[in-house]
Amino acid sequence: MTPSTEDRPFGLLQLWDAVADAVAERECIVQGSRRLTWAQVRDRTTRLGWFLTAQGFGARPGVTEEWRSPNDLVGLLLRNSPEYLEGSIGSYRARCAPFNVNHRYRAEELAHLLGDARPSAMIHHRGFGPVLAEALALVPDLDPVLVEVDDGSGVDPIVGSLSYEDALAGATPPDEPVAPSPDDVHVLYTGGTTGMPKGVIWRLRELAGRPTGITVSSLDEARDAAPRRAWLRAFPAPPLMHGAAAWFSYGAWSRGGTLVLGEDATFDADRALALARDEQVAWMAIVGDPFAQPLLRALRAGAEPPSSLTYVFSSGAALSPDAWTELEQYFPTLKLVNALGSSETGPQAVQTSSSQTQFRAGPTTYVVSDDHASLLSADNPGVGWLSNSGDLPRGYLNDRERTEATFRVVEGRRVSVSGDRAAVDPDGEIRFLGREATVINSGGEKIYGEEVENVLRGLPEIDDALVFGRPSERWGSEVVALLVATGAELDRDQIRERCDDRLAGYKLPKAVAYVPAIRRHDNGKVDYEWARNTMAPLAGRSS
Repeated sequence: MTPSTEDRPFGLLQLWDAVADAVAERECIVQGSRRLTWAQVRDRTTRLGWFLTAQGFGARPGVTEEWRSPNDLVGLLLRNSPEYLEGSIGSYRARCAPFNVNHRYRAEELAHLLGDARPSAMIHHRGFGPVLAEALALVPDLDPVLVEVDDGSGVDPIVGSLSYEDALAGATPPDEPVAPSPDDVHVLYTGGTTGMPKGVIWRLRELAGRPTGITVSSLDEARDAAPRRAWLRAFPAPPLMHGAAAWFSYGAWSRGGTLVLGEDATFDADRALALARDEQVAWMAIVGDPFAQPLLRALRAGAEPPSSLTYVFSSGAALSPDAWTELEQYFPTLKLVNALGSSETGPQAVQTSSSQTQFRAGPTTYVVSDDHASLLSADNPGVGWLSNSGDLPRGYLNDRERTEATFRVVEGRRVSVSGDRAAVDPDGEIRFLGREATVINSGGEKIYGEEVENVLRGLPEIDDALVFGRPSERWGSEVVALLVATGAELDRDQIRERCDDRLAGYKLPKAVAYVPAIRRHDNGKVDYEWARNTMAPLAGRSS
């Protein structure tokens, strides 16, 4: 039985060190020709920890507020690579808090994130150096230590940055040994479902439990079990900068598994299937239909299904029943789990069968009444706010108001109240009704429509804009826009070009259409039903 947070005397780092004790020579991270054992990863992350400690980074004394980080922050502006994973572990060893950085951000978006996180150090792929330098210029009072990873891009390093490998090679043990704590933290930045991204502060003690699918109750149990799992080779296909992929990876590691990383900047289904075959992948993480549909197209075209694949974990976007059923035809013994959750709550519900029409609530999932005063139940049914209990974050980084609004004590139980609506039926069953906010989830990326609208309205040719999502086989949902022009109408490609320096590519509209005016209700809120019906016959070219 998994211990509760209060009873769990270890965090992620202590757990992985226990695994490394047991399987030191087993492959830990594989990417192409790079094959690192658990012993090598422990050595490299130890050296990274020494380097960060030598810079004066680590635990912050006297931090008690739940919305403050007790550890100095280290940003990871990296594609999937051994350095991404090493960056997290090395930070833990120095008692620093790693945080994810979306490598698709443009300078203004990145500057907002850096201004919010205030990192002490940034570990980045060299190819991202120019946008990082531009972003740092927009935050003049921020001067983090810059560590660059050579990615073969040929881009010149930022002046003053240090090579990652040189940092490791030159690191020496500190005079006073550092003793990491299970209460040190990892900061997970959201995809911006309620505006700009916010950092969620997770203790490593909590992350060594249900949020990452970790079930061991002791370090001895982890040491004993790991040698039996040489078969466990796990492939996180989405970017590790997204929590679902990172947490999936952490769950596989806790069992003594090997992480297999792809080398492609974007998901390529044929290459992913080939990698799974060549590396005997047993577990794979995907993002709903945006990954499942390309995989199915490749399989239909004759790609050989990897016979080693036994488990697929999907999260972050809808997985259609038809895609699920077809995957099971190619993999008759496959166990597929489709999970619902958020950065603030961890997993809340799952589907384990294509015939299961509703998500099944997890053991720590509740519905909080609209007034946040009670937990709904069979004796007190109704519609309210989906919430989670159990292993939960401390709060939102540097945001007391939002921390207190989201993390509440209801009927003596600490819960995280998400922006999703749910109902409790008279029989006690929880029904999930959908997100309250108008957020577009496209290929696992969460896009806040108002952010895109504000940029579009900043164009002199655009008088008004409404941005929303429509179903897409490729992306699950894609960004589209209804526009009101001041004169000449810009086409979709012109709009994308004009906004390219302000928004990441995945936020730009895939299709646009023009209307005389955006229809709104008497209360000023947009009529989204009208918008979707209007967009269908008018939509321009999509890509």
